[in-house]
Amino acid sequence: MKVALVDGFATSSPLVQELRRYGVGCGHVRSSQAPSGANPNDYDFEIPYAPDVDEIVARLLEHGVSRVVPGLETGVILANTLNHKLGVPENQREMAGAHRDKFAMAEAVRRAGLAAPRSAVVAGIDEAVASFVEHGRRPMVVKPVQSSGTDNVRICETADQVGQACAAVLSSNDYFGAPNSTAIVQEHLAGAEYTVNTVSVDGVHKVSDVWSSHKMRGTEGAPVYSYQEPQSLTDPKIVGLMDYVKDVVSALGIREGAAHSEVMLTERGPVLIETGARHMGTSLPDLSHELSGVSHIHLLAKALCDVSAFHRYSERGVSWSRKLRYVWMINKAAGEAGAGIWREKYRKLPTFHSMIEIEQTGTVPRTVDLRTSLGFVALVADSIAELDRDHNTIRTLEQEGVYLL
Repeated sequence: MKVALVDGFATSSPLVQELRRYGVGCGHVRSSQAPSGANPNDYDFEIPYAPDVDEIVARLLEHGVSRVVPGLETGVILANTLNHKLGVPENQREMAGAHRDKFAMAEAVRRAGLAAPRSAVVAGIDEAVASFVEHGRRPMVVKPVQSSGTDNVRICETADQVGQACAAVLSSNDYFGAPNSTAIVQEHLAGAEYTVNTVSVDGVHKVSDVWSSHKMRGTEGAPVYSYQEPQSLTDPKIVGLMDYVKDVVSALGIREGAAHSEVMLTERGPVLIETGARHMGTSLPDLSHELSGVSHIHLLAKALCDVSAFHRYSERGVSWSRKLRYVWMINKAAGEAGAGIWREKYRKLPTFHSMIEIEQTGTVPRTVDLRTSLGFVALVADSIAELDRDHNTIRTLEQEGVYLL
């Protein structure tokens, strides 16, 4: 069996490694002419971008590829198109627009009778402000229609803030380098935020993991990740959240493969923020698997390589053996990078397990969103109190400017 990943850049390496454990060969397909961020050591072959999809299909057939998987958001549409052309399991093609376009996504969820945020697509500042007024001048979120992470996401409480945020989106490219011709103005959802990761086979959806996502509002109005923790899949509150997300995934026509959903648990119940028809990005799937017996990546590999094992998997059988927390690094002020003494300090923390660093060039930026985060530190312990202690140590060191000279 051979699997091809579309835009399978750095965060897809764990999936490639897991597929290789099943003896699966892996290839890489590029969805554009943008520079490839793929690790060439991960793949047996690479198919460059071609405007003619049939040309890519012919190359896939030459290599004996039987399934195509998106690595990043940019690969979602092309991956499904290629699966269709190959005649293998695919997501509903008529719903493809709702897999990337956040307005179409919310409307599809609403049409299915599920809670979704009130949204409007705007092409100019006046339209954005008018939408804010129409929604009763309540806090709104302005963001690109198609992007990822917290790219150009702004929480706005005034008409001026909405206008400025809209101007920032329309004058910039999205996270993947495409120009933003429109922006989305969406109600700000208040509540507890969760990430729910699912994998589907022939319309059967299973949850691999659920994470609470704790964010703070950055100095420029964008949400900044503070920390994330996995949740028990048997907690009644989480079970209800999982049921809602499975209905959302069905409403979006996602029948095959991974989906990564962000949901706000509000006073009126769970409300979708957005769903990506692809696996979770920056994470430590091997650590999740070690502590719980599963991860998003591991369950996706089962779905691709061992369908019977996928169907045997039970969400209620998932139990975390220890406490885990991803503490996102927050740099308080831009400046010249230090000598990396912070790495030594973090590694000496009693609960330290590992860390993922997001590469930065030049000076170290002030953290104002996900793109300017330095990454996260994974802490593992037997108690929340131990995690809290070392989490607080990290925040104290950051206040002292630990990342700078």
